[in-house]
Amino acid sequence: MTVRIAVIVFKAVLVVVATWIALITGLGLVAFMPARVQYYAISPVSILLWLGSLVVVPMFTCMALSRWIKKVPGSPPPAHHASDQPDLDS
Repeated sequence: MTVRIAVIVFKAVLVVVATWIALITGLGLVAFMPARVQYYAISPVSILLWLGSLVVVPMFTCMALSRWIKKVPGSPPPAHHASDQPDLDS
């Protein structure tokens, strides 16, 4: 069970780090824009919004990828009902 938790935590950390890399790369691409665009793109308000996105966006990506994060290779699928109860479908 602890290996399963370790894999899930590793995947979640991987998603957060990948999201941060994407956000930092997006901010770095502003350097290739014309000076008049850079003036507005790197304003104090936009930097505050970008810093806020570093906190908020990873939560949304983890929620969007939650099925992949929870899926651990080699683990049996979760049981939907107790095995001692009779199957009512047949």
